Order: sequence, then C-alpha cells, then structure tokens
Amino acid sequence: MGFISEILAFLFGSTLPDRAAKNAYLIDDLYNSVMLLSVIGFFGLMAVMVFFVIRYHRSQNDKSAYIPHNAFAETLWTVIPTLIFIGIAVWGIWAFYERENTPDDAMVVKVTGKQWLWEYTYEKDGKQFSTLNTMYLPVNKPVVLDMTSTDVIHSFYVPSFRTKRDTVPGMRTSYTITPTMKGDFKIFCAEYCGTKHSEMRGIVRVVSEERYNKWLDRQIKEANITDPVELGARLFSRKGCTTCHSVSGDRIIGPPLNGFVGTDREFADGSTAVANAEYIRESILKPNAKVVKGYPARMNSFAGQLSEKEIDYIIDYLKTLK
Repeated sequence: MGFISEILAFLFGSTLPDRAAKNAYLIDDLYNSVMLLSVIGFFGLMAVMVFFVIRYHRSQNDKSAYIPHNAFAETLWTVIPTLIFIGIAVWGIWAFYERENTPDDAMVVKVTGKQWLWEYTYEKDGKQFSTLNTMYLPVNKPVVLDMTSTDVIHSFYVPSFRTKRDTVPGMRTSYTITPTMKGDFKIFCAEYCGTKHSEMRGIVRVVSEERYNKWLDRQIKEANITDPVELGARLFSRKGCTTCHSVSGDRIIGPPLNGFVGTDREFADGSTAVANAEYIRESILKPNAKVVKGYPARMNSFAGQLSEKEIDYIIDYLKTLK
C-alpha cells in the first residue's frame, strides 16, 4: 500500500499541506483515492457521452428506434457505484478508528480553547506550566492532546497534522498525534467562536527531543518562581488578560489597567467605587457586576479558573503598574 500511497501523493499531493504527522497518510490516502475515482469517473463519463453523440447521431427527421431497457447495464451502473460508496465508507470508518489508537508511551498535553487563544498545559514530575498559542512538541514522539474549552465551542485544527477536533465547555475530548517533521505548523480555530474567531491562531513548533527536554526543564524551573508580583504578571499573561486589557494605557476591548489601583472608577450605571483589592477580585469573578463606563460588558468570569491565591498574585501585580 505504501507504493500506491506514494503514487497517489505524487498525483494529488500538491493540493494538500505538508504531511507532518505519522497517521496523516490515513486521511491523505482516502482523499487522494476519492480524487482519483472522481477524475476517472468524470473523464470516463465525458468520453462515453462524446462517443454516443458521434456514433448514434441522426438528423432531425429520423425516427428513433424503440430501445427496451437493458437489465445488465442497469445492474452495472447501480451495483458498481454502490460498492464504491460502501468501500469508501468502510475505509473511512477504519481510518477513523485507526487514528484513535493511543500508544502506551504517549505524553499528554492539555489544550484549552478560550476566546480567542489556545492555552497548552504541560506536566513533569508533578509540576505544571502553561503556554499561550505556541505549542512545543518533540519530533517522532506520540502525543495525546487532552482538550476542553472555557467558554464556547472551538475546534483545534492543524492542517499539516490532518488534526481537527472540537473543544467543548464542560467536556473533555482527545486526539493522538505523532509529529514526524521539524518546523512550525499553523493552528487554526475551525469553529466560529465570536468576533475574533479569525485571529484565534497559533503555532505547533516541532523540535528535536533533546531541545524539547531542555525547553521543558527551563519552563518548569521558571514556573516555580515564588515572587508574588512575578507570579501575578505571568498569570496575567497566561490567562489571556492582555487580549482585552493593556498595561500601557492603550484602549483595547476593556479599560487599561496601568495606574488604576486606588483610583475612583465610574461605571455604566452612574455609580462609582475605589479600585481596591475587593473591587479587583469582584471584577475577576463577577466581571459584569460593575462595568466601567464607556466599555462593553464582554468579559468572561474566571470563577473556577483561578484560586484565591492566584487572584492575590494578580492583584499584587496590578498594584505595581504605573
């Protein structure tokens, strides 16, 4: 099958992205075979039509002879397409279950979709850390993507891996891949998820296992920082707060957060309050309780996503912004 697969890839591979994962051939072979059947069917049908038009052409005044049905021909054009369609369906089901096989030595990366970014969580020796939008993976190492969403349905799509799986709030889905090619490969969200859906992109960076292990050890070490301000800054970035709030005074979606601690905040309902620790905690857990005047009520609650200690870290960080 490998030789036939290579021939099909030569004929139709230019219509597909790079094949950068071990089981991508399961999708490619089925796609290329359907393409080949379509091409043969199209030109075969056109050739028969042209032959009949030329061979049996008569003038307008000729009366056509009565031709009864042909049971053999009717059986052929019914049975052959039926067998082809059944074969494609069986092949597709087999390829689906073949892709679902998970090797025992597969590493696990948790993938979380949220408006509008991807978060990846890694674990080593009981310690965790997360990255945003850029996923690092070692080449030729099976990986299980353990996926969910915090808000709406997203769809994790890597064309070069032939990988597409929905991430659903309150539900865990999974996908197994084995990268076979080093390099950067694009990630898209393939499920409309709001106004910035088209910007929900990322990169899978596939590197050597040695480089991956060095990167993993460095990230684990940095994740164990104990300074609360530094931890708050990292949480602020990792949780995607910079998507809506700037720390430089620029207006994005939500109000800028530099120098706001201790100031009076005016809200859409006309009330005011001092931006103290209690106000910040409420804004994180119940963001629509007090909406700053001039800004939309579009922030999602982080209740259940941040511990009380992590909220304290973020508050300590925000207090340092000038």
